[in-house]
Amino acid sequence: MGQEMMNSRTFSRRSFLRMTAGAALAGGATFGYARSVEPAWIDVTQVDLPLRGLAPQLADRTVALLSDIHIGEYTSVEKVAAAIELVNSLLPDWVCITGDFICSKPDQARSIVEPLRILEPPAYAVLGNHDVRAGANLVQENLAETPVKLLLNEGVLLENGLWLAGLDDAWHGAPDIKASLSDAPSDATALLMVHEPDYFDRIAHLDAPFSVQFSGHTHGGQVRLPRVSPDGQGGLTWAPVLPYMGERYSMGLYQIGDRYVYTNRGIGAWPLPYRVNCRPEITLVRLREA
Repeated sequence: MGQEMMNSRTFSRRSFLRMTAGAALAGGATFGYARSVEPAWIDVTQVDLPLRGLAPQLADRTVALLSDIHIGEYTSVEKVAAAIELVNSLLPDWVCITGDFICSKPDQARSIVEPLRILEPPAYAVLGNHDVRAGANLVQENLAETPVKLLLNEGVLLENGLWLAGLDDAWHGAPDIKASLSDAPSDATALLMVHEPDYFDRIAHLDAPFSVQFSGHTHGGQVRLPRVSPDGQGGLTWAPVLPYMGERYSMGLYQIGDRYVYTNRGIGAWPLPYRVNCRPEITLVRLREA
């Protein structure tokens, strides 16, 4: 049943992107833009995040978010290396990578090593659904050759008063919130990485002690169409097709009560290489006292 759902959703997403690209063929410049220009035009989004209870000494610390590299069919090693150089230039205190390093083939995992080796800030990551389906072990083995520490249902103390937890993939893995917090100081502000943004509803339902969840998975929809009026987030575009577990929090920052979820649009593209009104993204999050 789960595989059938996955195939159906993948087919519908692929079909929509192909149909959009086909329509764009009527204007060659539009097609060229969607295929070659926008997918390579990385947007650096800066976000101030006011967190209740954040220790004063942690104010103005920064976290750079990367997601959905999808190295392989449509994302080259050179493109990933350029994105990493851009991250380094932002001088973040930490880097969080929220999964989907590869597309569909286990041997693609080897290609992530060289570009990730040039990361300068301390970096942490979780796996995404593509990593788990195509080759979690190989992704783990190759990440071990880079500065990136993989967090699978575990956490790390970034600095006194700040805990970063990482969960296994929520779609195909076995996320364990309790394990990810097992060594966390009781008075620390807790940040969470999990690939699928809609897992945020479970965090809120369980009242898990995370101030913010960092996710990816959706690519922002890749193709976004204009809206007649702004949505509840002030957005002027909408995504007709979104993946399972990425339909509620598709792009950007959302707040429920004192908690936040941020969905990064990712660097790569899948299942087709088009982006329209949805540039690839690196996010620089600045922590603030609420």
